[in-house]
Amino acid sequence: MIQVYENIRQCLTLAGARAKKGRRPTEADLGVVEDAAVVVEKGCVAWIGQTGSLPAQYAKAPRAPAQGAVWLPALVECHTHLVFAGSRALDYGQRCAGKTYQEIAQGGGGILSTMKATRTATPEELLIRAQTELAFFEAKGVRCLEIKSGYGLTLESEIRQLECIAALQKGTQIKLVPTFMPAHAVPPEFKGRADAFVEVICKEWLPAIAERKLATFFDAFVEEGYFSVQQTRRMASAARQLGFKIKLHVDQFTDQGGTALAVELGATSCDHLDSVSAKGVSAIAASETVAVLAPGASVFTGTPYPPARALIDAGAIVALTTDFNPGTCPSHNLPLMMTLACSQMKMTVAEAIVASTLNAAQALGEQASFGTIEVGRPFHVWSVEAETYHEIPYKFGD
Repeated sequence: MIQVYENIRQCLTLAGARAKKGRRPTEADLGVVEDAAVVVEKGCVAWIGQTGSLPAQYAKAPRAPAQGAVWLPALVECHTHLVFAGSRALDYGQRCAGKTYQEIAQGGGGILSTMKATRTATPEELLIRAQTELAFFEAKGVRCLEIKSGYGLTLESEIRQLECIAALQKGTQIKLVPTFMPAHAVPPEFKGRADAFVEVICKEWLPAIAERKLATFFDAFVEEGYFSVQQTRRMASAARQLGFKIKLHVDQFTDQGGTALAVELGATSCDHLDSVSAKGVSAIAASETVAVLAPGASVFTGTPYPPARALIDAGAIVALTTDFNPGTCPSHNLPLMMTLACSQMKMTVAEAIVASTLNAAQALGEQASFGTIEVGRPFHVWSVEAETYHEIPYKFGD
Protein backbone atom coordinates (compact mmCIF):
# COMPACT_ATOMS: atom_id res chain seq x y z
CA MET A 1 0.00 0.00 0.00
CA ILE A 2 1.15 3.53 -0.83
CA GLN A 3 0.59 6.48 1.52
CA VAL A 4 1.43 10.10 0.67
CA TYR A 5 2.09 12.66 3.40
CA GLU A 6 1.91 16.27 2.20
CA ASN A 7 2.64 19.80 3.41
CA ILE A 8 5.07 18.81 6.15
CA ARG A 9 6.43 22.12 7.39
CA GLN A 10 9.96 20.77 7.75
CA CYS A 11 11.29 17.26 7.19
CA LEU A 12 14.77 16.52 8.53
CA THR A 13 16.29 13.72 6.47
CA LEU A 14 19.72 13.67 8.21
CA ALA A 15 21.22 12.44 4.94
CA GLY A 16 24.30 14.61 5.37
CA ALA A 17 24.85 13.42 8.92
CA ARG A 18 24.68 9.79 7.82
CA ALA A 19 27.27 10.44 5.10
CA LYS A 20 29.62 11.69 7.83
CA LYS A 21 28.74 8.79 10.18
CA GLY A 22 27.40 11.37 12.63
CA ARG A 23 30.73 13.09 13.23
CA ARG A 24 30.76 16.88 13.72
CA PRO A 25 27.20 17.36 12.41
CA THR A 26 26.13 20.81 11.21
CA GLU A 27 22.79 22.45 10.36
CA ALA A 28 23.41 21.62 6.70
CA ASP A 29 23.76 17.92 7.56
CA LEU A 30 20.15 17.83 8.81
CA GLY A 31 18.95 17.86 5.19
CA VAL A 32 15.91 20.03 5.92
CA VAL A 33 13.17 19.90 3.25
CA GLU A 34 10.63 22.73 3.58
CA ASP A 35 6.96 22.09 2.72
CA ALA A 36 7.86 18.47 2.25
CA ALA A 37 6.03 15.43 0.99
CA VAL A 38 6.95 11.86 1.84
CA VAL A 39 5.70 8.76 0.05
CA VAL A 40 5.66 5.52 2.03
CA GLU A 41 5.31 2.11 0.41
CA LYS A 42 5.42 -1.21 2.24
CA GLY A 43 6.84 0.41 5.35
CA CYS A 44 9.73 2.18 3.60
CA VAL A 45 10.25 5.67 2.23
CA ALA A 46 9.67 5.60 -1.54
CA TRP A 47 10.05 9.31 -2.32
CA ILE A 48 10.82 12.54 -0.48
CA GLY A 49 10.91 16.13 -1.69
CA GLN A 50 8.85 19.33 -1.75
CA THR A 51 5.09 18.91 -1.97
CA GLY A 52 4.97 20.87 -5.22
CA SER A 53 7.38 18.42 -6.85
CA LEU A 54 5.45 15.24 -6.04
CA PRO A 55 5.70 12.89 -9.06
CA ALA A 56 2.56 12.40 -11.14
CA GLN A 57 2.58 8.67 -10.46
CA TYR A 58 1.42 9.37 -6.92
CA ALA A 59 -1.44 11.71 -7.96
CA LYS A 60 -4.18 9.21 -7.03
CA ALA A 61 -2.47 7.67 -3.99
CA PRO A 62 -4.15 8.09 -0.56
CA ARG A 63 -3.23 11.36 1.17
CA ALA A 64 -2.49 12.05 4.84
CA PRO A 65 -2.07 15.83 5.31
CA ALA A 66 0.69 16.81 7.75
CA GLN A 67 0.14 20.57 7.66
CA GLY A 68 2.16 22.37 10.34
CA ALA A 69 4.17 19.37 11.45
CA VAL A 70 7.93 19.13 11.77
CA TRP A 71 9.24 15.67 11.01
CA LEU A 72 12.51 14.21 12.16
CA PRO A 73 13.72 10.63 12.43
CA ALA A 74 12.15 8.78 15.34
CA LEU A 75 14.11 9.19 18.54
CA VAL A 76 16.35 6.33 19.68
CA GLU A 77 16.95 5.77 23.39
CA CYS A 78 20.27 3.90 23.56
CA HIS A 79 20.75 3.40 27.33
CA THR A 80 18.07 2.53 29.90
CA HIS A 81 17.62 0.39 33.00
CA LEU A 82 13.86 0.14 32.48
CA VAL A 83 13.13 -3.21 34.16
CA PHE A 84 13.28 -2.91 37.96
CA ALA A 85 11.19 -2.76 41.11
CA GLY A 86 11.16 -0.43 44.10
CA SER A 87 12.10 3.23 44.49
CA ARG A 88 15.25 5.19 45.23
CA ALA A 89 13.53 8.33 46.51
CA LEU A 90 15.29 7.87 49.86
CA ASP A 91 18.65 7.86 48.06
CA TYR A 92 17.73 11.15 46.44
CA GLY A 93 16.92 12.66 49.81
CA GLN A 94 20.29 11.55 51.14
CA ARG A 95 22.08 13.08 48.17
CA CYS A 96 20.21 16.33 48.74
CA ALA A 97 21.50 16.19 52.33
CA GLY A 98 25.08 15.96 51.09
CA LYS A 99 25.92 12.26 50.74
CA THR A 100 27.73 11.05 47.62
CA TYR A 101 26.59 8.22 45.34
CA GLN A 102 29.38 6.03 46.70
CA GLU A 103 28.53 6.82 50.36
CA ILE A 104 24.88 5.92 49.80
CA ALA A 105 25.89 2.63 48.18
CA GLN A 106 28.18 1.81 51.11
CA GLY A 107 25.26 2.40 53.47
CA GLY A 108 23.03 -0.17 51.74
CA GLY A 109 21.38 2.13 49.23
CA GLY A 110 22.10 2.54 45.55
CA ILE A 111 22.04 -0.36 43.13
CA LEU A 112 21.87 -2.95 45.91
CA SER A 113 18.62 -1.52 47.31
CA THR A 114 17.01 -1.83 43.87
CA MET A 115 18.47 -5.32 43.67
CA LYS A 116 16.56 -6.39 46.79
CA ALA A 117 13.24 -5.14 45.42
CA THR A 118 13.83 -6.58 41.96
CA ARG A 119 14.78 -10.01 43.28
CA THR A 120 11.48 -10.33 45.12
CA ALA A 121 9.24 -8.93 42.36
CA THR A 122 7.19 -11.39 40.33
CA PRO A 123 7.48 -11.53 36.54
CA GLU A 124 3.99 -10.03 36.30
CA GLU A 125 4.93 -7.12 38.57
CA LEU A 126 8.07 -6.39 36.57
CA LEU A 127 6.17 -6.50 33.28
CA ILE A 128 3.33 -4.22 34.39
CA ARG A 129 5.75 -1.59 35.64
CA ALA A 130 7.92 -1.88 32.53
CA GLN A 131 4.87 -1.39 30.29
CA THR A 132 4.05 1.82 32.13
CA GLU A 133 7.59 3.14 31.84
CA LEU A 134 7.79 2.27 28.15
CA ALA A 135 4.58 4.18 27.40
CA PHE A 136 6.21 7.40 28.63
CA PHE A 137 9.09 6.93 26.18
CA GLU A 138 6.70 6.23 23.30
CA ALA A 139 4.83 9.48 24.06
CA LYS A 140 8.12 11.40 23.69
CA GLY A 141 8.86 10.10 20.19
CA VAL A 142 11.07 7.08 20.97
CA ARG A 143 10.70 4.15 18.57
CA CYS A 144 13.84 2.16 19.40
CA LEU A 145 15.00 1.59 22.97
CA GLU A 146 17.71 -0.38 24.75
CA ILE A 147 17.01 -2.07 28.11
CA LYS A 148 19.62 -3.51 30.47
CA SER A 149 19.34 -6.17 33.13
CA GLY A 150 21.58 -5.72 36.17
CA TYR A 151 19.20 -5.26 39.10
CA GLY A 152 18.92 -8.93 40.02
CA LEU A 153 22.56 -10.00 40.31
CA THR A 154 21.68 -13.68 40.51
CA LEU A 155 21.41 -15.75 37.35
CA GLU A 156 17.75 -16.50 38.05
CA SER A 157 16.77 -12.87 38.56
CA GLU A 158 18.85 -11.65 35.62
CA ILE A 159 17.07 -14.17 33.38
CA ARG A 160 13.74 -12.93 34.78
CA GLN A 161 14.58 -9.36 33.77
CA LEU A 162 15.68 -10.37 30.27
CA GLU A 163 12.56 -12.50 29.83
CA CYS A 164 10.55 -9.46 30.89
CA ILE A 165 12.13 -7.52 28.00
CA ALA A 166 11.15 -10.31 25.61
CA ALA A 167 7.58 -10.25 26.93
CA LEU A 168 7.52 -6.47 26.70
CA GLN A 169 8.55 -6.66 23.02
CA LYS A 170 5.46 -8.73 22.18
CA GLY A 171 3.17 -5.89 23.22
CA THR A 172 4.85 -2.89 21.59
CA GLN A 173 5.83 -1.57 18.15
CA ILE A 174 8.96 -0.01 19.65
CA LYS A 175 12.11 -1.95 18.74
CA LEU A 176 13.65 -3.14 22.01
CA VAL A 177 17.35 -4.01 22.30
CA PRO A 178 18.20 -6.23 25.31
CA THR A 179 21.50 -5.93 27.18
CA PHE A 180 22.84 -8.35 29.76
CA MET A 181 24.54 -6.38 32.54
CA PRO A 182 25.42 -8.76 35.38
CA ALA A 183 28.45 -6.64 36.32
CA HIS A 184 26.40 -3.71 37.58
CA ALA A 185 27.62 -4.19 41.14
CA VAL A 186 29.13 -6.96 43.25
CA PRO A 187 26.18 -8.71 44.95
CA PRO A 188 26.19 -9.43 48.73
CA GLU A 189 26.88 -13.11 48.11
CA PHE A 190 30.26 -12.15 46.66
CA LYS A 191 31.15 -9.25 48.94
CA GLY A 192 34.94 -8.90 48.99
CA ARG A 193 35.24 -11.54 46.25
CA ALA A 194 34.78 -9.59 43.06
CA ASP A 195 37.22 -11.77 41.13
CA ALA A 196 35.22 -14.87 42.04
CA PHE A 197 32.03 -13.14 40.84
CA VAL A 198 33.72 -12.29 37.55
CA GLU A 199 34.65 -15.95 37.06
CA VAL A 200 31.05 -17.04 37.69
CA ILE A 201 29.83 -14.51 35.12
CA CYS A 202 32.33 -15.74 32.55
CA LYS A 203 31.98 -19.47 33.08
CA GLU A 204 28.30 -19.86 34.04
CA TRP A 205 26.13 -16.80 33.48
CA LEU A 206 27.27 -15.69 30.03
CA PRO A 207 26.91 -19.18 28.50
CA ALA A 208 23.45 -19.53 30.05
CA ILE A 209 22.22 -16.22 28.60
CA ALA A 210 23.82 -16.95 25.23
CA GLU A 211 22.14 -20.36 25.07
CA ARG A 212 18.74 -18.76 25.73
CA LYS A 213 19.43 -15.94 23.21
CA LEU A 214 18.07 -13.35 25.62
CA ALA A 215 20.47 -10.46 24.97
CA THR A 216 22.28 -8.71 22.14
CA PHE A 217 24.82 -6.81 24.24
CA PHE A 218 26.98 -7.36 27.32
CA ASP A 219 27.64 -4.40 29.64
CA ALA A 220 29.66 -3.73 32.80
CA PHE A 221 30.21 -0.82 35.20
CA VAL A 222 33.89 0.13 35.09
CA GLU A 223 34.32 2.25 38.19
CA GLU A 224 36.18 2.43 41.49
CA GLY A 225 34.44 0.13 43.95
CA TYR A 226 32.68 -1.78 41.17
CA PHE A 227 34.70 -3.46 38.39
CA SER A 228 38.26 -2.79 37.27
CA VAL A 229 39.59 -2.53 33.74
CA GLN A 230 41.21 -5.94 34.11
CA GLN A 231 38.04 -7.60 35.37
CA THR A 232 35.95 -5.98 32.65
CA ARG A 233 38.38 -7.01 29.92
CA ARG A 234 38.05 -10.60 31.14
CA MET A 235 34.22 -10.51 31.07
CA ALA A 236 33.89 -8.61 27.81
CA SER A 237 36.31 -10.94 26.04
CA ALA A 238 34.34 -13.96 27.22
CA ALA A 239 31.09 -12.30 26.14
CA ARG A 240 32.42 -11.47 22.69
CA GLN A 241 33.50 -15.08 22.16
CA LEU A 242 29.88 -16.11 22.81
CA GLY A 243 28.53 -13.67 20.24
CA PHE A 244 27.58 -10.71 22.42
CA LYS A 245 28.28 -7.17 21.26
CA ILE A 246 29.85 -4.90 23.87
CA LYS A 247 28.63 -1.75 25.63
CA LEU A 248 30.35 -0.38 28.74
CA HIS A 249 29.62 2.11 31.55
CA VAL A 250 32.91 4.01 31.81
CA ASP A 251 34.66 6.93 33.50
CA GLN A 252 31.50 8.24 35.16
CA PHE A 253 32.78 9.34 38.56
CA THR A 254 36.50 8.73 38.17
CA ASP A 255 38.88 8.19 35.27
CA GLN A 256 39.59 4.46 35.30
CA GLY A 257 40.72 4.17 31.69
CA GLY A 258 37.39 2.61 30.75
CA THR A 259 36.99 4.61 27.55
CA ALA A 260 40.31 3.36 26.20
CA LEU A 261 39.29 -0.18 27.17
CA ALA A 262 36.03 0.14 25.25
CA VAL A 263 37.92 1.25 22.16
CA GLU A 264 40.42 -1.59 22.59
CA LEU A 265 37.55 -4.10 22.76
CA GLY A 266 35.78 -2.63 19.74
CA ALA A 267 32.73 -1.81 21.84
CA THR A 268 29.68 -0.52 19.99
CA SER A 269 29.42 2.23 22.60
CA CYS A 270 30.81 3.39 25.89
CA ASP A 271 28.54 5.43 28.10
CA HIS A 272 28.82 8.35 30.57
CA LEU A 273 32.45 9.56 30.14
CA ASP A 274 31.90 12.39 32.66
CA SER A 275 35.50 12.02 33.88
CA VAL A 276 37.15 10.85 30.67
CA SER A 277 40.78 11.87 30.21
CA ALA A 278 42.21 13.73 27.23
CA LYS A 279 43.79 10.44 26.20
CA GLY A 280 40.38 8.76 26.31
CA VAL A 281 38.85 11.54 24.21
CA SER A 282 41.53 11.05 21.55
CA ALA A 283 41.09 7.28 21.59
CA ILE A 284 37.34 7.30 21.07
CA ALA A 285 37.50 10.08 18.48
CA ALA A 286 39.74 7.88 16.34
CA SER A 287 37.40 4.88 16.67
CA GLU A 288 33.93 3.70 15.61
CA THR A 289 32.83 3.38 19.24
CA VAL A 290 29.98 5.77 20.06
CA ALA A 291 30.30 8.06 23.09
CA VAL A 292 26.92 8.02 24.83
CA LEU A 293 26.40 11.00 27.14
CA ALA A 294 23.82 11.24 29.93
CA PRO A 295 23.28 14.88 30.98
CA GLY A 296 20.20 13.94 32.99
CA ALA A 297 22.32 11.89 35.38
CA SER A 298 24.63 14.86 35.86
CA VAL A 299 21.84 17.33 36.61
CA PHE A 300 20.10 14.87 38.96
CA THR A 301 23.21 13.91 40.93
CA GLY A 302 24.86 17.33 40.83
CA THR A 303 28.01 15.95 39.24
CA PRO A 304 30.03 17.45 36.34
CA TYR A 305 28.66 17.09 32.82
CA PRO A 306 30.57 14.99 30.28
CA PRO A 307 32.85 17.00 27.96
CA ALA A 308 30.59 16.96 24.91
CA ARG A 309 32.36 19.84 23.17
CA ALA A 310 35.78 18.24 23.46
CA LEU A 311 34.45 14.91 22.17
CA ILE A 312 32.56 16.38 19.20
CA ASP A 313 35.37 18.73 18.23
CA ALA A 314 37.83 15.83 18.32
CA GLY A 315 35.62 13.91 15.89
CA ALA A 316 33.92 11.40 18.21
CA ILE A 317 30.48 10.01 17.36
CA VAL A 318 28.37 11.41 20.21
CA ALA A 319 24.91 10.17 21.25
CA LEU A 320 22.51 11.27 23.98
CA THR A 321 20.49 9.23 26.45
CA THR A 322 18.26 9.70 29.47
CA ASP A 323 20.06 6.83 31.23
CA PHE A 324 16.61 6.13 32.66
CA ASN A 325 17.04 4.33 35.97
CA PRO A 326 15.61 4.57 39.50
CA GLY A 327 18.74 5.98 41.11
CA THR A 328 20.46 8.65 39.05
CA CYS A 329 17.97 9.69 36.33
CA PRO A 330 14.31 8.70 36.72
CA SER A 331 13.35 10.65 33.58
CA HIS A 332 11.82 9.36 30.34
CA ASN A 333 12.26 12.70 28.58
CA LEU A 334 14.85 12.38 25.81
CA PRO A 335 13.93 15.79 24.31
CA LEU A 336 14.75 17.32 27.70
CA MET A 337 18.20 15.72 27.44
CA MET A 338 18.60 17.58 24.16
CA THR A 339 17.91 20.84 26.00
CA LEU A 340 20.47 19.99 28.68
CA ALA A 341 22.97 19.07 25.99
CA CYS A 342 22.52 22.46 24.35
CA SER A 343 22.36 24.64 27.44
CA GLN A 344 24.78 22.84 29.75
CA MET A 345 27.15 20.95 27.44
CA LYS A 346 27.29 23.63 24.70
CA MET A 347 26.07 21.36 21.91
CA THR A 348 24.29 22.91 18.94
CA VAL A 349 20.68 22.06 18.13
CA ALA A 350 21.86 20.09 15.10
CA GLU A 351 24.33 18.12 17.22
CA ALA A 352 21.65 17.33 19.80
CA ILE A 353 19.21 16.11 17.14
CA VAL A 354 21.77 13.88 15.46
CA ALA A 355 22.88 12.59 18.88
CA SER A 356 19.30 11.53 19.72
CA THR A 357 18.54 9.88 16.39
CA LEU A 358 21.27 8.68 14.03
CA ASN A 359 24.11 8.48 16.55
CA ALA A 360 21.92 6.86 19.18
CA ALA A 361 20.96 4.27 16.56
CA GLN A 362 24.66 3.68 15.87
CA ALA A 363 25.16 3.13 19.62
CA LEU A 364 22.83 0.13 19.24
CA GLY A 365 23.97 -1.05 15.82
CA GLU A 366 20.52 -0.09 14.49
CA GLN A 367 21.57 2.60 12.01
CA ALA A 368 20.32 0.58 9.04
CA SER A 369 16.74 0.92 10.30
CA PHE A 370 16.69 4.11 12.37
CA GLY A 371 18.21 7.57 12.34
CA THR A 372 17.34 9.08 8.94
CA ILE A 373 14.35 9.69 6.65
CA GLU A 374 15.65 8.61 3.24
CA VAL A 375 14.44 6.70 0.21
CA GLY A 376 14.74 2.97 0.65
CA ARG A 377 14.97 3.10 4.42
CA PRO A 378 12.31 1.98 6.95
CA PHE A 379 9.73 4.64 7.79
CA HIS A 380 10.28 5.68 11.43
CA VAL A 381 9.49 9.33 12.12
CA TRP A 382 8.58 11.63 14.98
CA SER A 383 6.00 14.28 14.06
CA VAL A 384 6.00 17.42 16.20
CA GLU A 385 3.62 20.38 15.98
CA ALA A 386 6.10 23.24 15.74
CA GLU A 387 7.16 26.20 13.63
CA THR A 388 10.74 24.95 13.39
CA TYR A 389 12.84 22.04 14.64
CA HIS A 390 14.64 24.49 16.93
CA GLU A 391 11.55 24.37 19.17
CA ILE A 392 12.29 20.80 20.22
CA PRO A 393 15.09 21.72 22.69
CA TYR A 394 13.74 25.26 23.12
CA LYS A 395 10.47 24.21 24.78
CA PHE A 396 12.25 22.19 27.43
CA GLY A 397 10.30 19.70 29.50
CA ASP A 398 7.29 19.95 27.16
